[in-house]
Amino acid sequence: MSARRAPRLAVAALLAVAAAAIAAVASAGDGGGTSPAASLGATPAAGSAEPVTLTVTFSRRPGARSVAHLRCRGSRAKADGFLRPVARRACAHARGVARLLTTGPDPHRACTEIFGGPERALVTGRIGDRRVRRSFKRTDGCEVADWHRAMPLLPRPS
Repeated sequence: MSARRAPRLAVAALLAVAAAAIAAVASAGDGGGTSPAASLGATPAAGSAEPVTLTVTFSRRPGARSVAHLRCRGSRAKADGFLRPVARRACAHARGVARLLTTGPDPHRACTEIFGGPERALVTGRIGDRRVRRSFKRTDGCEVADWHRAMPLLPRPS
């Protein structure tokens, strides 16, 4: 191989990898079916006031659990536990990430092997007529990303 051709092949290989990554991201969407604004925590559009009834069980270490409840009806929001200070925001966010909460993660997604911490959470209940039962952990890059998408329903990791 000539010295002039090697850099061209490296650039071509890099472009092929980038194109494959873009295609993978585009086909996977955001993994939860929500809009980019909703995945960033934006408030959902007006008229999306489905009732929300959630219980969030959270632990930073085995054996130490915290439980919080969230109830949303129209524009009213009630919460206890760690959700109390963020009740209104948590209601709007739960509606915005409903698909993340009502479906499991894509079993075929590629995840980094980066441990984010020992935190675990389980969110159960209902959003509108959809049943919620979604567990969260921080054992790899995908789970860490899901945790961040679910905040403020889940506490900020330590």
